[in-house]
Order: sequence, then structure tokens, then C-alpha cells
Amino acid sequence: MTERKSLIWDETFPSLLLKGEGASAFLHGQTTADVFAKEKSESIFLSCWLSTKGILKSLLEIRLSNKMAEIVILSGEINSIRDAFESVIFPADKVKLEVMESIRRIQKINNYNSWKDSNCRWIVKNDLPEKKIYSYTKANKEELELWKLRQGIPSFGKEINGKTNPFELGLGDIINIDKGCYLGQEAMARLYRSKYIQYQLSYWEAYGESNDFLTGKNFFSINQDEGLKKKVGVVTSSIRKNKNFFNGLALIKTNFIDKDCFSENGDFILFKKPISFYKPF
Repeated sequence: MTERKSLIWDETFPSLLLKGEGASAFLHGQTTADVFAKEKSESIFLSCWLSTKGILKSLLEIRLSNKMAEIVILSGEINSIRDAFESVIFPADKVKLEVMESIRRIQKINNYNSWKDSNCRWIVKNDLPEKKIYSYTKANKEELELWKLRQGIPSFGKEINGKTNPFELGLGDIINIDKGCYLGQEAMARLYRSKYIQYQLSYWEAYGESNDFLTGKNFFSINQDEGLKKKVGVVTSSIRKNKNFFNGLALIKTNFIDKDCFSENGDFILFKKPISFYKPF
């Protein structure tokens, strides 16, 4: 992505609507955000939806209004969320779930600041003229993909894979440890108390052959004295920038984040901390 160029992230996402006076309370118990603290604000805020074991299942944006909560699924599977929410909604919750039309979302982007610190706007139908939107240049597919990798934004089916937790993916700043009971809260509290995560998401760059950097390929640390290779991580996302230059995201064992690592064929891997990665301990 060209740094001097002002770009916007312009993408459409599936969305859900919770209606009823119990909307905030329901989301407070299902997601990682302190929803009650956001209740008087109509600003958009981030939250995670977890399994009972603290595994990240979806990355969400939420906006509250009078007896309603709009939910945009930034990364996740809408049918799974809908089915899971509906299975735990009871009459006493005083809330009803609906599937909304997809919401178009825009946000200014750069490679200096975390995407989580920049305001975004949801566009419902045509409530914002195209001319106003495109006072900035829309990032093309390649620019957007590269920017998301550099930021460390997790993708469903890649970084969000049924095994990872929010701390491993650098989402600790949207996990509220103190708000009380919510889905996955006990697992998050245990991880926070331990001050340790086994893997950490890392942005990487390397030169080599395409087969060395496919999703699912392993990275290694080499013991020079013993000549042994130790598997220390796995590629979760990968793109080719030119004939033999690749970059992407990988889950790397925390103890090897600052050590030299290589592909299966010995290509050196350069690691960088993703721009938006946040570790609370």
C-alpha cells in the first residue's frame, strides 16, 4: 500500500438487530464488551463473541440506540451467531433477534495507527453521498488485503479458526476482564491471571518459493549446534507481492517471537508486530 496516498476501507458486512428493552443486557452477557458502559452512547464499539472455553468465534461491531442493538459481523459466520443467540433467548430476556440487510462500512486507513483507534461509519442505504465518501481514495483489493495483514486483522477460517483466543490475536484491548459474567469470561480471566499465551499473531515477510508459504505451512527455528529444526509456528494468511516475495500472518510460539525463524526450505522469515496487536500483560 502506498503510504502517501489517503485511502478508505470500504466493505459490506452481514448484520443482525436485537430489538427490545433487554438488548443491552443480553449482549452484555454474550460478548466481551462492557455494554452497559456504552449504553448512553450511540458510538460504534468493538467486541468479541467467544465460546465457553474462551475461543474467539467472531469479531463484532455494535451500536446501541433506544431499545435496540445493531451488530455488524466483521469476521465470523452470521448463521452461527444467529443460531447461538436464538438458542439462549428466552421470554424473560425481552429481546428479539432479526437479520438485517448487509451494512456498508467505511473507515480511513493508514499503516501508522491501529485500525481500532480510527472512527468508522456505517452507511445504511444511501444516507451518505458517494461524492462525500470518495473525498478519499477507495483502497483496491490488493491494497486492502495488504493493509489488513499489516494491521493484524484476523480473518474467519484463518486466524479465527476454532482454536485461537483473543489474547493470542492481539485483541486484548476489547476484552473487559472486570465487567462480570459473560460467555467465555472464566477462560479469559484464567489466561489474564497466568500472564502467558502459548502463541502470538505475527506479521511476516519472506523471499522464497510459493509452496513454502502456503496457509498451513510451518515455520521453524534451527539449532545451529545440533542441526535440529523445531516447529515454532504456522502460516494463517499468505499473499504474494511479486514473483518471490511473500507476506502474511502466522501464529508463532511466544518464546520464539524474537528469534530467527525459517521456512521448510530454510528461507529466512522477517517478523514484525502487527500494528493493531495489543497484549494486556
